Formats: sequence, structure tokens, C-alpha cells
Amino acid sequence: MIRNKSNQFIYKLLDRQRGFTLLELLVVIGILAVTSGFIYPQIGHWKIKRNVEKDFQAVASTIDYLKLRSLTVNGTAELDCKNSTTGGGEPTLRYIVSSKRNNDGSFNRPTDFALNIIEQSGGSSITGKVDVECSHIYTIFNASGSAGERGSSGTALEVIISYKVDGVSDFNKYNAYKIRVNTATAFVQKSKYDIASGTWRELN
Repeated sequence: MIRNKSNQFIYKLLDRQRGFTLLELLVVIGILAVTSGFIYPQIGHWKIKRNVEKDFQAVASTIDYLKLRSLTVNGTAELDCKNSTTGGGEPTLRYIVSSKRNNDGSFNRPTDFALNIIEQSGGSSITGKVDVECSHIYTIFNASGSAGERGSSGTALEVIISYKVDGVSDFNKYNAYKIRVNTATAFVQKSKYDIASGTWRELN
């Protein structure tokens, strides 16, 4: 008799533990909602910072590549950098390499540049998800080692990679980088915005 009562008690206990109550489910859902409210914005910030860094690396490596490529083929390379300021629409970064050399040292497309194209990028090498502001659209890289705005007397290329909130770059909340290409030597100066000092800190 005692054994039967003991078994009945165990069965009742197991029957109670079969599932969750409505209150328990609501508490778990509430905890998950509050936690995701904290985590989701942080994930969003991380993704934006990552895209800023990816575009910085893409711009820097493309410039380094065009410097070297124009030298090795003894020709001319042209960087096409469009953004909301210079070209309108989504930011893009493309290039063209021609075996035709710019013998006069100017920053114009040499004669027959288009007829001697040996390489060009298929699509844009940047994400298009953050702001890439170029000081001008077209930059010529000469085999002699110089680089400057196409058709100018030597305007240096400057690129700022950041993220804009309501049309204004937010340097404090997200990463921001600046690249400047020297006209005479095509030396690439890379900087990162330093929040503490409020200035650009050189990375080279």
C-alpha cells in the first residue's frame, strides 16, 4: 500500500514537470527581448566599423597596386573614384591600366590610352555601404612615379572613408580613415581619426 502511494506521488510529480507554464514562457521571452535590445545595436555598429575598415583596405591596396602596375608595364593607370560628392550615387572604385606611357609627365590620358588598355577592374572594389569621399573622380598614375588629378597641374588625391549619419560623418562613433597620395612621388599617407585628440593620426 505504501509502495503504491509512493508511486502515485512520483507520477504526479513527473506529470507536473511535463512542460513550461505560460508565465515561464513569458518571462523567457521578456529576457530575450531585453537582451536582444542591447545586443542588436552593438552588432550593427560592429558591421559598420568592419565595412569602414574593409573599404579603407580596398582603397589603399588599389592605390598601391596602380602605383606598381603603371611602373611594371611602363604605362599609365587611371583610378576612377566616385562618391556622393564627386560622382553622385553609390560610392564606386574602379581602375584602368594602359600600356601607353605618359611621356610628358602630365596628368592627362596619353594619346591612344584607350586603344592600349591591358587591364581594367570588373566592378567596384569597395562595399558601397559606407561613405568613401574622394577629392576628385579621376587620378592618373604615371610610370615615372607621379600621381595627380586627370587634367590638372598636379592636384593630390585625398580619400576619407567614414560613415555618415543624417549626411554628416560620425568620426566619434565609427572608425574613420584618410588616405592622401603625394603628387610627385605617389607616396601614400594613411591616417586614422583619433577620438581622444580629435585629430588625424598617421598610420605609416
